[in-house]
Amino acid sequence: MNPMRSGERINDRYRIEQQIGSGGMANVYRAHDEILNRTVAIKVLRSEFSHNEQFIRRFEREAHAATSLNHPNIVAIYDVGDEQDIYYIVMEHVDGMTLKQYLQEEYISVEEALRIMGQICDAIDHAHANRIIHRDIKPQNMMIDQNGNVKVTDFGIAVAMSNATLTHTMSVLGSVHYFSPEQARGKFADEKSDIYSLGAVLYELVTGRVPFIGETPVAVALQHLQDDPIRPMDLNPKIPQALENCIMQALAKSPGARHTSVASFKKDCMTSLDPARANEPKRVNAEQDAFDQTLVMAPVVAEETTPPSEQPSKPVAPVEPKPDAKKPKKRKWWLWLLLALLLIGGGIGAYVVADEMSRSVVPDVVGMTEDEATTELEASGFVVDVTERASDNIEAGNVISQNPPAGRKPKRGTTVTLVVSAGKETVRMPDVEGLSQSAAERTLKDLDFTDIDIQKEASETVDNGDVISQSLAPGEEVVPSEVTVTLVVSTGSNKIELANLAGYTFEEATTYAEQNNLKIVKRDEYSTSVPSNQIIRQLPTAGTAVDPGTELTVIVSLGVEPTDASIEREVSVEIEPPAEGETPEPVEVVIRTVDARGEIEVLRDKITETTTYSYTLVIAPDEVGTATIEVDGEVVRTDSVTYAQAKDAQ
Repeated sequence: MNPMRSGERINDRYRIEQQIGSGGMANVYRAHDEILNRTVAIKVLRSEFSHNEQFIRRFEREAHAATSLNHPNIVAIYDVGDEQDIYYIVMEHVDGMTLKQYLQEEYISVEEALRIMGQICDAIDHAHANRIIHRDIKPQNMMIDQNGNVKVTDFGIAVAMSNATLTHTMSVLGSVHYFSPEQARGKFADEKSDIYSLGAVLYELVTGRVPFIGETPVAVALQHLQDDPIRPMDLNPKIPQALENCIMQALAKSPGARHTSVASFKKDCMTSLDPARANEPKRVNAEQDAFDQTLVMAPVVAEETTPPSEQPSKPVAPVEPKPDAKKPKKRKWWLWLLLALLLIGGGIGAYVVADEMSRSVVPDVVGMTEDEATTELEASGFVVDVTERASDNIEAGNVISQNPPAGRKPKRGTTVTLVVSAGKETVRMPDVEGLSQSAAERTLKDLDFTDIDIQKEASETVDNGDVISQSLAPGEEVVPSEVTVTLVVSTGSNKIELANLAGYTFEEATTYAEQNNLKIVKRDEYSTSVPSNQIIRQLPTAGTAVDPGTELTVIVSLGVEPTDASIEREVSVEIEPPAEGETPEPVEVVIRTVDARGEIEVLRDKITETTTYSYTLVIAPDEVGTATIEVDGEVVRTDSVTYAQAKDAQ
């Protein structure tokens, strides 16, 4: 059967939208249930399985059994059916990714691993309570939704797969890393088999790798049968001994040595971080590998006495021998028997001796350099395989652990796996330029950078509080605990946007310049419109952004340029605000003049009590100078001075 296309329908009800998965047994599609108006996932069996009646019967039986499972951590099965040789299972659609994908994309702490495993255990324990064995527990059969909830799937085809052809290599590859030794032998799988697989999944969650790695499925299966996995603490020092004990018990070769139930396994996991178990010793498995056991042959003793069980219960009359008694033949029979026993014993002994001679004790090479360890192991007849792992404690190039461990006596030619220190763990320096200071520091601290130096610097292009530059180049491999990261953080632009100083007195302009670190330069100029000592204009103009220390030139009015004809007349005026209550509100006073200089606003102020002001009129011959006084917008007084009056007052 070719993959189904978007828009096709199954059972005239489920409209295919998109293929979302593929495996050795089936293709998985996202579809829309047009009756219940909901999104579902549909697993459709491949065509090569659709004509195997025995497989189909078991598949349907197990799939229907799985529909009885109702648990928040199990993907619900809604429907099972077939249509024109298309066998399908309709199930809950989980918006997320498989646990395998999650492992590849996310760093998982020990605490997070236990949170995930707790949900998986709840799902499997519920299935066992309903007498359903999963038999194919692996991260590929577990989904994590957007909220971090775990849902286990593929209960429906677990048993059916065990009877299907094993020529589907990709399917086997996905499962062989997690199935139990008894499954590897082709024996019946039960609850203890699921516990072994749970142990393998937990091993991967906390170490980042599967317990056994091989070039072929057969090679991995043989390791499940014969070898011990590298101890989890050798791969991740953050794993407590109690959790390692739990994992290694679940991965015991013998089902009887594993936890009694999934609930027991879960309790062992969940309590592994308890303070009461902080000093738990390494748990020793009573099992021994076959090559650790010594065969002892009991001595063969030939006796001519009749075994007690064959003694007659009462006396028997002696039998007289015939003249030609056959005693010599009897002795010859015993000689042949003795010779046969000696030959057999010698053969067995020779086999034991030969087997013993083919073995060699694994030397202890932990702590040696890789070259030293390799030389010693090869001299003992072993093949050496080296993997590297970062270590904060072991010097780079030295052996952290070995498998098989020292003291074992396997056959020569056995591969001894060495875990060699790659030195302290490095990380790729992140690019934090452009991030806010807090976001940059948080990013670095999440990667275990502890020595972070912050320097401040003005910038015209980088916003205030954002990182301008970093001392270590992005992508550089560094050991976080051994480096100092210097971040240059922007204080924003230090330019000053000039205010409009027109109308300021020179003294006010000087104060403004001092406050903004500017150098003020004064230029005087006569003006017929701007009163004396007020700013007429400025350079640079208002609104210009300038650096600190810039010269600010202000043109200050000298008043009207004196002429022989014009006369200046200084006038004083007393302004009394309206009396309203004990605490009067301030009133605004504005004085405007119209004279030889034109119309000028001489003064604008707010007062709460009687105040005296002075102003100057510049009066040309035959002209009149006028002053208007306003209080809160109303004209309260108008003064006029003629040229003659001004001249008389001189």
